[in-house]
Amino acid sequence: MILDGIPRVISLLHLLVVVATIPPRMASAQTLGEVPPDRATLSVPRFEIEASAIELAGPVRPGEYLGVTGPRSAWLGLETGEAELWVHPLKVGSGFRLGFSTPSYGSPIPGEQLARSVQVRPEITTITYSHAAFQVRQHILAPAEIPGLLLLLEVDSPEPLEIVAEFEPVLNYMWPGSIGGQYAYWDAGRRLFVLSESLQAQNAVVGSPWAVNSVEHPAHQLGEAPRTMVIPVDPERARREFIPIAVAGGTTPREEVFQSYERLISEARSLYDAKRAWADSVLASTVSIESPDPQLDLALEWAKINLEEQRVCNPDLGCGFVAGWGLSGNGARPGFGWFFGGDAAMNTFAMDALGQWALVAEELAFLARYQREDGKITHEISQAAARIDWFGTYPYAYYHADTTPYWMTAVYEYWRASGDDELLRQLWPAYRRAWEWCLTAETDGDGIIENTVGGLAAVEVGGLGAALHQDIYLAGVWVAALEGTRVLAEHMGEAELAAQAREIAPVARATLDDAYWLEEAGHHAFGILSDGRTNDNLTVWPATAAAFGLFDEARAQSTLTHLAGDRVSSDWGAHMLSTESDLYDPLQYNMGTVWPFVTGYVAWGQYRYRRPWAGFHLMDAVKQMTFDWSLGRHPELLSGSFYQPLDQTVPHQFFATSMLATPLLRGVLGWEPDAPLGRARLAPQLPPDWPEVTVKRLRAGATATDVEIHQTWTATGGERRTTLTTTGPPLTFDFVPDVPVGAQEVSMWVNGVETEPSSDGSLAVPVGTEALGGDRAQIVVSWEGGLAVAPPRIDLQPGGRSVGLRILDFASEADGWTLSVEGTAGRTYDIQLFGTPVGPAVTSGTALVSDRGNGVIRVEFADGEGRSAATVRLDSRPPLSGVDRTDTVRPHTRY
Repeated sequence: MILDGIPRVISLLHLLVVVATIPPRMASAQTLGEVPPDRATLSVPRFEIEASAIELAGPVRPGEYLGVTGPRSAWLGLETGEAELWVHPLKVGSGFRLGFSTPSYGSPIPGEQLARSVQVRPEITTITYSHAAFQVRQHILAPAEIPGLLLLLEVDSPEPLEIVAEFEPVLNYMWPGSIGGQYAYWDAGRRLFVLSESLQAQNAVVGSPWAVNSVEHPAHQLGEAPRTMVIPVDPERARREFIPIAVAGGTTPREEVFQSYERLISEARSLYDAKRAWADSVLASTVSIESPDPQLDLALEWAKINLEEQRVCNPDLGCGFVAGWGLSGNGARPGFGWFFGGDAAMNTFAMDALGQWALVAEELAFLARYQREDGKITHEISQAAARIDWFGTYPYAYYHADTTPYWMTAVYEYWRASGDDELLRQLWPAYRRAWEWCLTAETDGDGIIENTVGGLAAVEVGGLGAALHQDIYLAGVWVAALEGTRVLAEHMGEAELAAQAREIAPVARATLDDAYWLEEAGHHAFGILSDGRTNDNLTVWPATAAAFGLFDEARAQSTLTHLAGDRVSSDWGAHMLSTESDLYDPLQYNMGTVWPFVTGYVAWGQYRYRRPWAGFHLMDAVKQMTFDWSLGRHPELLSGSFYQPLDQTVPHQFFATSMLATPLLRGVLGWEPDAPLGRARLAPQLPPDWPEVTVKRLRAGATATDVEIHQTWTATGGERRTTLTTTGPPLTFDFVPDVPVGAQEVSMWVNGVETEPSSDGSLAVPVGTEALGGDRAQIVVSWEGGLAVAPPRIDLQPGGRSVGLRILDFASEADGWTLSVEGTAGRTYDIQLFGTPVGPAVTSGTALVSDRGNGVIRVEFADGEGRSAATVRLDSRPPLSGVDRTDTVRPHTRY
C-alpha cells in the first residue's frame, strides 16, 4: 500500500476536512452539482471503451500492483486506485487517489474502499468504484506521443455527486537526480495545479476542467498536505461527457506543458484510438499461437504487449528499453524504470522470434550511442542521466561485464532473424570496439573474459561471489558472442577479426566445458576463483550456456538433470542457488529466490538438449504468473519457499516476460531463423498430450510462415503431420523430426515423397518455389513403437509450497525405458505415457508404482519428510487387442 499507518489516517482526515470546508455548495442536493459559469471549456464527449480480445479482469485485490505505462509517462499504482504519477524523467506526484461524497452520506468515502473491479487492456485500464448511490469507472490512458497521463471518469449517478481528487506533489527527477526549490499552486482560471521550480525549467500540471475548488497551500513550498481538487458532478452532463483529469509535464517551458495538458483533453478520443490501433497492430503483426492451452495463448499475447512497453522515450536521452516498473514509494526509483543494457539484450532474443524487429533495431542503436570510449556497453542509465554526471561521478553505468558480450550476441541474433544488413553496417564500428574491449578483459589465456577485470555478471551481492575470478554465466554469454563474431566478421569482410574469433572460440569453449566441469558431482561449477579453485555450488547459471547449446552433450545432460530437481527447479521456477547449499536463503536476492528470467534459461536449456519433460513446467510457471499477480505482468523474483513475490520485488519486470516467449518459441517450437542464409531451423518438441497446435507469422527476413502440427498416437506407433505455409521469398527449413524415445521404423515424407534426413537428423525442406509445391509444404513423420512422457502440469496456488512432480530423466534401454522422477514424500502423482504399452516397476527409491490403464501410471512416494526420488522401469508389453490410443488421449492433469 502507498499509504500505511499514520500517513493513511492523516490522508483520510484531510479528506474529511476538505469536504467539510465547502458548506455553501453542500447545502442541498440541488446545489451539489452546480458548476460556476466561468468553468473551463475543455470537454470530452463520451465514446465507447471497447472490449479487447485479450482483456483481463477481476475483483480488486488490495496491495496488488496496477500499472499503465507508455513511452512518455507511467501511472504506477495499486488496484485500489492509489498511484504515483510519472512523466519521464519526472516524478510529478504520489498518493493520487479519489474520494466521493453525496448528499445522502455525511462523510466522504475514500475510493480505495469502493474499488471493486479492474479491467486491464493493452490500450487502457479501468478501475470500477461501486456504491449504493453511484458507480464511477476510472479509465487510465498513457498516450504514446504526448508527455502526460489522462484519466477519463465515467460516472453513473442519479443524484449529484462530488469527486475529490488528491495527490502529494513531488516534481523531481528519477533517482539519483534532484531538482530542489519546488513549489505548487492552484491556477483557478485553468482549473489545475501548477508544479514548478525556481528556474521554471521543469514544469508539470495536474487538473480538470470540471474542478471548481482547491485547498490552497503556500505557493513557495510543497508542504506536507496533499493537493486537492473538488469536482462537482452534474448527472445530466456526466451522461454526455467523461470527466477528464489530465497530468502533463516535462523539462520544457511552462507554456508547452499547458499545451500538452489541453491536447490530452481535447484529443482524448484520438489518443485512445491511436493506443488501440497500436495494440491491434502489435497483436496482428507478430507471432501468435493456438494450442490446447488457451491460457498459454493469451499469456503470449500479453508478453508481446509487455515487451513493447519496455520502450521509453526520454526527452534528453532518446528512446530505449527500461527494465521494469514498480512503485517508488517515498523515493524516486520506480522499480527498474531506467535503461538496462543486459536486460534489454536478453529480451531481444524473444523479440527476434516474435518479429518485433523495429524496436530491437532501435534498442541496439540506443545502447551503441552510450558505449564507452573503450568499447564497453552500458549496464544502466538513469532517466535523469542528462541532468547529472551519471557517466562520471556515479559508478553504475558500466558496472557489469556481461552487458558487452550480451549486446554483441543480440546484434548477431537480430541480424540472423531479420537479415538487416543496413543496421549491421551502422553498428559495426561499435561492434568492433565492443570486441576490442572484451579482449582486454581476458588476461589469463583461457579464452574467457573475467569478472575481476570486466565487472559483475551473475551475482551482485552475497557470498556466492566471494573471491570470484570468472563465473559461468559471463563465460556462457561470451562464448555465444564468439560464435556470432566469427560469422559477422566473415560477412563484413573482416578476415583478421574472423580469424581471431576462430582462434579464441575453441579455447574458450573448452574452458567453459572442462574447467567448470565437476566430475564427481556430475555438474558444472558456478565459478573459477582467484586462486584457481572452483566454486562448486550447484546454481542455475550453467543453464545460460546450455540454452545457447555450448556444452558437451553428455555433460549437458548430467548438469540439466541436476537442475531439473526441486532443489533448483521449484514448482514456480528456478532458484538462483540450490536449496542444499550452505549459502541458500529463500529471501536473499542472489542466494535462493526464484527468478523468472533464469527460469526461462533452464527451460530453454532443457529443450535445447531435447529434454522437454524437464523444461515445460518451468515455462508453464511463467505463463501462470501472467494471471496470478499483476494482471498481464510478470514479477521480477519470488520467494524460494512459497509461490509469492517478495515485498521488494519489481512487479512488472520485462526480462521475466521475455522468458515466457523465448523458451516457448525457441524451445517448444525450436524456431531459429537464419535470414541471411535464407534458412530457418524448426525443431518442435510438443507435449505428447497436445493433439495439435498452430503458430502464425514466424518470420525469417521477408518471409512469414504459419505452422500447423497434428499428432496422433496408437498402441503400435504414431504420426505427426507438420504443414508449413509461407508468404514472401523462398525459405529452406531445416526441420528436425521429433520422434518418441526408442521409436523404430521411422519414415519421413515431404510433400508425398519419402525423404532421408541429413547427418544431423534434420530434413531440408525448401518452401516457396513452384517446383516444390509453391508456398506450402507438408512433412509427415511416422514411427512404430517408442514411448513419450507428458510433462508434469502444476496447478500453482499463490502462497503454496513446492510439492509437484519432476521428471529428471527419461531414456530407452534394452527392451524398455527408465523414467527418473522426484516428488514430495507422502504424495501420489499420475504420469501419462504415449506410445508402446508398458508395464511399470520401481527399481530404486521408496515409492510404489501402479498401472492405472489408458497409458497412465501412478507413482506413490512413501511417507516421510522432504523430497524423494525414484527410478521406474517401463517394460514393453503387447497391446490389448482392439485398443487404439488415438481415441483415448486424456487431457493433461495438474497436480
